[in-house]
Amino acid sequence: MTLAIKGLAVAITLISAQAHAEDGKHRFDIPAQALAGALQTLAAQSGAAMLYTEQTAAGKTSPALQGEYTLDEAVRKLLSGSGLIYSIDGSGTVTLKPAPGGRNATTLEPLTVKGVRNPNDPYDMDYAVTNATTATKTDTPLMETPVSIQVIPKGVLADKQSMTLPEAVNGHVSGVLGRTGGGYLYDNFVIRGLAGSGFGDAYRNGLFNRQDIYDIANIERIEILKGPAAVLYGRIEPGGLVNYVTKKPLDTPYYSLQQQFGSYDQYRTLVDATGPIDDDKTLLYRLNGSYTDNGSFRDFVGNQRFFVAPSLAWRPNDRFESNLELEYKHDRLNADFGIPAVNGRPAPIPITRTLKDGPQRQLMESTLVGADWTYHFNNNWKLTQRYLFKDWSLSGPTLYNYLGLQNDQRSLNRIATTGVQDVMTHSGNIDLNGKFELLGSQHNLLIGVDGFHATTESHDADNPAPAIDIYNPIYGQVDFAALTNENAFFYRKESWVGAYVQDQITLFDKLHILLGGRYDNVTTGANFTPTSLAAAKAGRVEQKDDAFSPRAGVLYQVQDWLSVYGSYTESFSSNNGVSASGASFDPQEGQQHEVGIKTESNDKRFSSTLAYFHLTKSNLLTDDPNQADPNFQILAGKIRSKGIELDLAGQVTDQLHLLATYAYTQVNYIEEFSGLRGNRLENVPRHQGSLWGTWQFDQAFKAGLGVVAVGRRPGDSDNTFILPGYARLDAMAAYTHRIGQHRLTAQLNINNLLDKEYYANTDGGSLSAIPGTPFSVLGSLKYEF
Repeated sequence: MTLAIKGLAVAITLISAQAHAEDGKHRFDIPAQALAGALQTLAAQSGAAMLYTEQTAAGKTSPALQGEYTLDEAVRKLLSGSGLIYSIDGSGTVTLKPAPGGRNATTLEPLTVKGVRNPNDPYDMDYAVTNATTATKTDTPLMETPVSIQVIPKGVLADKQSMTLPEAVNGHVSGVLGRTGGGYLYDNFVIRGLAGSGFGDAYRNGLFNRQDIYDIANIERIEILKGPAAVLYGRIEPGGLVNYVTKKPLDTPYYSLQQQFGSYDQYRTLVDATGPIDDDKTLLYRLNGSYTDNGSFRDFVGNQRFFVAPSLAWRPNDRFESNLELEYKHDRLNADFGIPAVNGRPAPIPITRTLKDGPQRQLMESTLVGADWTYHFNNNWKLTQRYLFKDWSLSGPTLYNYLGLQNDQRSLNRIATTGVQDVMTHSGNIDLNGKFELLGSQHNLLIGVDGFHATTESHDADNPAPAIDIYNPIYGQVDFAALTNENAFFYRKESWVGAYVQDQITLFDKLHILLGGRYDNVTTGANFTPTSLAAAKAGRVEQKDDAFSPRAGVLYQVQDWLSVYGSYTESFSSNNGVSASGASFDPQEGQQHEVGIKTESNDKRFSSTLAYFHLTKSNLLTDDPNQADPNFQILAGKIRSKGIELDLAGQVTDQLHLLATYAYTQVNYIEEFSGLRGNRLENVPRHQGSLWGTWQFDQAFKAGLGVVAVGRRPGDSDNTFILPGYARLDAMAAYTHRIGQHRLTAQLNINNLLDKEYYANTDGGSLSAIPGTPFSVLGSLKYEF
């Protein structure tokens, strides 16, 4: 008998230097491959000796193994269906042989071993996620949650090399559009046809993180809740919310350094380091950071950013844990304001052309402090408190398009401005969460209070700038240094506090009922004036609103792999826009009915959601057509959004990861105060979908291909122009070279492979169609150890 000497020698050497994990589990990252290679990798990653003959493993393959498993679970997983048996002796040596039908070793049948997946494991690149917290603020399986919630895990972010939060969302979740540009200095999201506030509307670890361009370097995964979520989050857009989960400190050391470089002078460096500070692993740290110097295919557009995010975790015992997080971002950027529309389409000028005045850049800075703690009274009850503070500012010169085209349809009137905007926000909550049984039913009760407070101050020197010929532009016409007399002052102050209660009830282990209610009290008010900031504050008129928002949902698990659900939700949101007369607006209200089907494979690595929804929103705001300044708004009436959404994601086979989406969305004004009745909402196509898949050829090489298709859609609320539909093809390839436990990955992403010219979105008006990026290449080298 010839022994597998290499595998045995490697394993025995490693076991002498590498003890078993204290909790009996090891982290494995083993692609699907020939069984002999998989066993050698298992030996290297666990420190266990493997004893078997070459003939035993010859001609056999093994499935992928990723996550944390005991040695017994890992071996059973790799040998599943192979016809082999194994035994593990007291020293941890694993012996393999063909099954003789004896009783002293474990006979393997084809099965799935459910190891404990750590969602924060940096090596876990699965596309499927089984649990999420955003929909219920509790860690609940998606198959038991009676609403549509989709998760974009870090495996998708890594394969697509997403650089921004809108990039991470677009094409990965049905019915969702992320956008930056078109006058938005903040990442903004359209969900189920409804746009956010325009001030940036993402949540960070469950707390409102308003007004920012979010950096992806510190993001672990993104959870998107469809439909109104006022019961748990207060005054938000009824289309849904985007909640990103940040990277947490780990008790196992991990380090990575990544360099990205691509078309149009794109350069980005990312650093990630984490591990324990003390021997008892009670104090942990993590440091994420990035440096970005990106150009663009658009003239003058680009940004230079420094971002750093250190965090600490303290876990002195099994009952208490706390986290402290800091973020600092310094961004020099020239925002993109797009191309105006002419004759019902974006103007026929080169998509590389911008209508700014040159390379002038603004400075955006933000400092964020986040803290949370959790105390577990016992295994069933816990108390959690979270707090988030952010100081955000924007300063420097820029040009706006919003004075519009002249009658010749080629001369664009602009506004030159230089000034400062400061936004300070506080948000926090405290939740009591407990599980108990009552009369044969299981309950997961949540009781909480939250609040948000924000002030915005701005002072600018605004003056008309020389018009620019969009077909024959002449740059350098504006003297920003001459803009010294401030003539625009703005002040906004808003605060809300809410109390909520929610109960997740389970009957007969299959029927899941979600009941919840929330009471909000909101105070808002804003004011523009040409005189002074003090006058803007003094002239601010407060508006107070309060409302009760209910939510109810029922889900029945017909089988372990099949759930059907229905839900009803209401939402409430104060209108903090500004009218030309200074009058306040009635609050927005939303209502949604939703029914759907969820499925999940037996190994929980592939899932799908099919949902039908009917959503209405009243007291919507839109730009005042009688005012040149888009900061002034009017009530647009009531809109209705209804449609069907399909999301599929996960691992189809050991080699194939798949992500597919489709959305049919019909959203129109159904009541109006400004002549919009019957119009479609801007930026919302009737049909949109995507398909993306990666294939793991062997342990080292992976490739992916996908398409994003978006139908034609209106560019503004008046439906005066159309953004054409498009289909964009993307591809990737990655090669990983392993050096012991270290990994060096070279990756290449090609976006818009066929160089399709298209327009990504607008800001809701006819002056800001944002061209999509043409053919581009993004390379990367990443070293992990």
